[in-house]
Order: sequence, then C-alpha cells, then structure tokens
Amino acid sequence: MSHTVLLINPNTSRPTTDMMVALAQACFQSLQRSDIQVRGLSAPQGPGMLTTQEELEQAAAMAEHPLVLAQVRNADGVIIGAFGDPGLQPLSQSVSIPVIGIGQAAMQQAVQVGSPFGIATTTPQLEQSILNQVRRYGWIEQFAGLRLTPTAPLDLAQAPQRQYQELADSVAACIELDGARAVIIGGGPLAQSAQALQNKLAVPVINPIVAACELMAQRLPPT
Repeated sequence: MSHTVLLINPNTSRPTTDMMVALAQACFQSLQRSDIQVRGLSAPQGPGMLTTQEELEQAAAMAEHPLVLAQVRNADGVIIGAFGDPGLQPLSQSVSIPVIGIGQAAMQQAVQVGSPFGIATTTPQLEQSILNQVRRYGWIEQFAGLRLTPTAPLDLAQAPQRQYQELADSVAACIELDGARAVIIGGGPLAQSAQALQNKLAVPVINPIVAACELMAQRLPPT
C-alpha cells in the first residue's frame, strides 16, 4: 500500500508542474519514503506564472474548482506548489488529509535552521503579499527581509542561468546586508535554481518544494 500526494501547481504551466513533481518524488526517495507517490495537477485555467496579487487571488479560488476537489478526494495528502499558498486555508478546512503550502513549510523550516531568515524571489508585485504572509504565519519577529531580482519574472523564467545568478545575488544580499542566517527561495517555479544554490552559500538555502515534502513525510505514517 502506498500514499498518493497531490502536488497542485496553481498556474497552468505543465513543464513547471512536471519539474516540481520530479523534484518532490526525488525528495521522498531520498527520505526513504518510496511508499509516497506524487501526482501533479496544473490549474485548469489562469496564468502560466503567478506574478500579481490578482493572479494569486484567482489561484486561491481555483483550489475550490470541481476538477481540483475531485483529485483531492483521491489523495492522501496535498502540497500547494505556489509560494503564496493560494487556497491553503479553505482546502485545509474542507478535507481531513494533510494540506501543506510550500511557503508555509519553507518558513517553518527556515526558522528551525537559522533565524532571522530572508526571502529571495523574482516577483516585485507580490512583495506586500509575501510580507503579509510572513506576518500571518507569525514569523515577522524572525524575518530579516525580502530581496528581489532586478529582471522581470517572466523574462527570468525564460533564462534559467540568468535567473540562477540574480537569485544568487539576492541571496547574498539577504546574508550580507540583512543578516539572514537562512534564505528561502520564494517560488515553486524557482525550485531548480534553489536546488543549484544549496550548499554553495554561507547559510542554508531553503527550497520550498523540498521543505513541503519533508513536512509531508512527517505527517504521513509509513505504510
């Protein structure tokens, strides 16, 4: 018997969904949890990347879409694969299985491994939303600050090496200018850059997909 974890990508990009599913499955394997199988689900409609508050709110409403709810009913756990955790609260309240947001999990892990923590990301129009999220989860006293890449997020999504370098510079700013002792890469689609940055800087770099998988592994008993 195995557990099925549904990884919901709140945007419509199937390549992003596939990337996050592959990373999540590899994480469960590294945790010796071969009993956990990951299934991906892309948003049935909406943008290919969440870059504004309006798009984040649309994604939150999508968590209650009949197609999404039908998939959730056949899962043992759910990971919401967007850093703003859209739809986390209503979905958590409507089901009895574990529902974990990658932003929620990343902040929890960051506080455990190094406080204060910083966040490096690519979406300037979501800056206030991220700050509100830190406050909502109760971590504002442990928060060193947010650093943003200079290039537009959709442009960076098409240039992986540039995305990596700008995120590396933003992480360095979190460490050197803000005093962060751990830095979260704020975004599910940024997970590959987060993986590449791990173990290359002076403090822990938190990959939110990995953080969510590690938390899910704690909440699903081995079969």
